[in-house]
Amino acid sequence: MELPLETVLHTLAFCALAGVPVILDPAPPAPLPDALFHTATWFTPNETEAAFYLGSTAAPEQAAQQLLNKGLRGVVLKRGAEGAYIATDANAAWVKSFPVQPVDTVAAGDCFNGAFAVALLEGLDPFAAARFASAAAAISVTRSGAQASMPFPRRG
Repeated sequence: MELPLETVLHTLAFCALAGVPVILDPAPPAPLPDALFHTATWFTPNETEAAFYLGSTAAPEQAAQQLLNKGLRGVVLKRGAEGAYIATDANAAWVKSFPVQPVDTVAAGDCFNGAFAVALLEGLDPFAAARFASAAAAISVTRSGAQASMPFPRRG
């Protein structure tokens, strides 16, 4: 959502035609057309963003169901140290976070989303993918900065 809404909508439509799944991190929150909720594969708000899109705060379980009712196929509610609540029409469950001593949380959500995408592309189910993403985000918050905090595999 850091791009113009027109660009986001065009990208979602293009990906839908091509059969490419899309993870939409709705930050910063902004009004969205109802059609968007039918084209994003995964919607990954944090607690504040979920409240914005629902118009009120709700327990994660209720918030996820309300978002699914808008037409989404999958919801990941990122809740920081509480973990993440993952929901689809078929299943829903909490994925615990990893306890760490945070230094800087600036990139935790972006790190989670990137790792979640990688894990899904590697064939993990959404709950295992969220566990992998939680581990990556836990590493990221133990480091300062945004790009510098991102974990990456060591080569050679």
